[in-house]
Order: sequence, then C-alpha cells, then structure tokens
Amino acid sequence: MRKILTIGGSDPFAGGGIQSDLKTFENFQLFGMSALTCVGMLDENNAFLLENLPAKWLEQQLASIQKMTDLAGIKIGLLHSLEAIMIVRDFLKKHPQIPIVLDPVLAFKETTSLANQQYIECLVKELFPLVDLVTPNLKEAALLSGKKKISSINEVIETTKFIHTLGSKAVVVKGGSGIHGNEAIDVLYSHDGLTTFTMEKLTRSTVNGAGCTFSSAITANLVHGYTLPQAIQRSKTYVYQCILNGVEMNDQTGSVWSGGNIKGGI
Repeated sequence: MRKILTIGGSDPFAGGGIQSDLKTFENFQLFGMSALTCVGMLDENNAFLLENLPAKWLEQQLASIQKMTDLAGIKIGLLHSLEAIMIVRDFLKKHPQIPIVLDPVLAFKETTSLANQQYIECLVKELFPLVDLVTPNLKEAALLSGKKKISSINEVIETTKFIHTLGSKAVVVKGGSGIHGNEAIDVLYSHDGLTTFTMEKLTRSTVNGAGCTFSSAITANLVHGYTLPQAIQRSKTYVYQCILNGVEMNDQTGSVWSGGNIKGGI
C-alpha cells in the first residue's frame, strides 16, 4: 500500500483541510498520512479563526514520518506561517522524486498587508520551485499576481501564465463559479503549453472543501501514474461528484462529500 502525505490545517467541519484530503486519499486506494499546521474554529462571535500549532510540532511530525516510512506523494495545503513554510521547504528537499502538489491557501484575515505580502513572497520563493503543481483559486491567483480581481477567462489565462513565471513547474488556476457562464473552467499552464478543462457549473451550496479535494485528488492521480492533464481531468470529475453528493451544514452552506458511491479509481 502506497503512502501519501497531506500537510495542512484542520477544518472542524471536515469539508476542507486535512480531513478532506484523507477522505480523498482513501477513495483513491492510498494510505493517507497527515502533518498538522493549524486548527480552525469559530470564536465567540461565530467568526472563523485559525490558531497555529507551534512550529516545533510541525517539524517533529514531519521528522516522525521521515523516520517511519517512505512516501509516494505529498499534498500541501494551508501552512499559515513563515516558520511552517521553511520547515516544509526543508522536508520537501528530502523528497525530490515524488509528486508534490501545493494548494496555496491564502487565508488572510486580520493581519497587515505587509505581513500578507511577506507570506506570499516566502511561499513563492521557497516552495514554488520544489513542487510539481500549484493550484490557486481565483482569489489566490489574484493575490499571487497582484491583481485586484480576475473576472474573465482571458484574465484567467493571462494570470496562469504569469504565476508560472514565478518558478513553478506547472500551474492550474481554478475558475470555479467565479467566471461568468454555464461552465466551470480550469486553466493549466506548464512547459507543455496551455490546457483548459471545462465542466457544467453546479449551482449548489455544498462546495466547501472543493479546492482541497481537487488538489488532493490530483496528487493521488499523479501517484497512480497519470499524466498531469489526465490527473486534473480525473480530479475535476471527482470533485463534481463530491459536490453533487455534498452535505448541507445549514440553510446557507455545505461541504463536499468524498463518501457515498464515489470512487477515485486507479
């Protein structure tokens, strides 16, 4: 049984975060392992907040995994601190021959613009050259490229190409529901050129965790030997089913569900 690692935050609602990743790995017949960076929760005013784990804890988690077993792939989600980025960088350098996917979750809330920019610059400089794919959504792509907003497919293509110049081997920007029209369009750019992936746009609230599930599914498909375009297409189809089978948390929001009859396949 091949082992695959997710490094990221904990979502108490289990739509995104390492919970979503581990469910996805199971569906792709891989043994999922995890290293936790931060924990999400609601405060007394019902606002979502994130609390970092001590950097030493992350370092020790990764060292424990390194001592215990070999890995077939790594998915990186929310790191949330400069210290975590540097620890993960050192860990990735020990695994140059396996698929590594970075979902650059930029969960900025109440920090300063300067701190946010420092985080982005560190993420780009230290991690982009070490991973096989970066998977920003439209908001994250705008932050990475310095744009205020991305609202058209032409802007998605332009931004994807720009992010590729920052040092990553490949970039897929997730259009999701943010681009006008009836299709959900994702754009991949790599040394092989430009590829677009389209699927019917769903009008459902059960989308929390779709991005995490997408990137973890891509990682799993790469571990199984699919090419990058194949891995993205298979993962897009998988996420579509997870949204269709999603679970409503309340009358306003819901989460994707990697359960039911959904199988990732190999």
